[in-house]
Amino acid sequence: EIDDSDTDWLVDAEAICQVLTEVMAGKDVVYKYMLKHLLATATFYRGSKIDFPLDFEQYLRFRMPFPVTPVFNSSQPGYINLLAPTSHPMVSNGYVNPESVQLLLRGNLRDAIRRLNVIRCPSGLQYKLTYRTHEIGDQGFVHEILACEKRISGGMPSVVSFVFLPAMEFSFAEHPLPTFVPSGPAWSHCCSSTFYWLALFQVYPHLDRRSFCPYVPRMQGIQDERMIKYRNVLRLLLRIGTGNNIPDLSDIFVLKGLHFYRLRYNASCDCNLSLPTLFIEVSPAVKSKILPTDIKYFPLQLLGIHRDITYNEALQKYVTFGGQQAHWMGDAIRLYSITRNVAMFYYMNCIPVEHLKHLFGII
Repeated sequence: EIDDSDTDWLVDAEAICQVLTEVMAGKDVVYKYMLKHLLATATFYRGSKIDFPLDFEQYLRFRMPFPVTPVFNSSQPGYINLLAPTSHPMVSNGYVNPESVQLLLRGNLRDAIRRLNVIRCPSGLQYKLTYRTHEIGDQGFVHEILACEKRISGGMPSVVSFVFLPAMEFSFAEHPLPTFVPSGPAWSHCCSSTFYWLALFQVYPHLDRRSFCPYVPRMQGIQDERMIKYRNVLRLLLRIGTGNNIPDLSDIFVLKGLHFYRLRYNASCDCNLSLPTLFIEVSPAVKSKILPTDIKYFPLQLLGIHRDITYNEALQKYVTFGGQQAHWMGDAIRLYSITRNVAMFYYMNCIPVEHLKHLFGII
């Protein structure tokens, strides 16, 4: 948990969002709409302390200030085009171009942040701004805006990080999804809050450079103890990643993606599970041909799924590139060891304090 003195970090984060949005809107009014939900992508760090909003998001959802109409195709139900009969740099031949949206956003953010340099917040703190992107394959790149507190005296500075991938938002009332579009399972106790779907910036040149991917997020608007629990799970995972120097597990965008991936494809919502059970759940039905045969006795939930993904990716890189990618396999093996140890102590219902410190990289 963060210290009491840091509980108002969201006030500073909101001030940073407002200043940046005003500067970006001066370049193009579209950014007034695009950055409307920027605060939901924020993460706060001070040393080992981590926090983010209850309505945390992986995608920066937005609507265009001009009419945009989704065009569906039953022969390719997982992809859509976005018709926009208007003149704008983000529109090509009457359709929203995801590559143009990304490139223009990157260029304008880079320029705006370089010009702003430092922002003074109502709290009196000053934050130095920097910007960078992370390549993520078919989705292009993820944006990261970093605000680091400028400190005159010693001590750990406050850091606010905004990490996101833009995604266009459409309401079900205005643009309902056809029945042939995959939307994932619907949960009776959560469906009342599902009022929008997203068009993700998935670019597949072999299909159509204008293509987007329809995506239905889950648990929208839930900010009670269920989301507190999910937030704490992500805190634990992020701390394990940073404490043990595991790159993917230190990436908040990857961890949020893992969280939302599970919610999208689970047949039943697990938002009523306890925090320990959500963090680490055993499933005897799990099988794997890559990991050791005793994997079925180890966790499958957030930590376990990430372990499987990391191990599979590392093995593929090792097979493809040989010894040059050996460090990826080392990271995967360390993550597997952490998962196994956590599972063992969890089911013993006792985790020694010294082991817990090692696990989270405290000593």
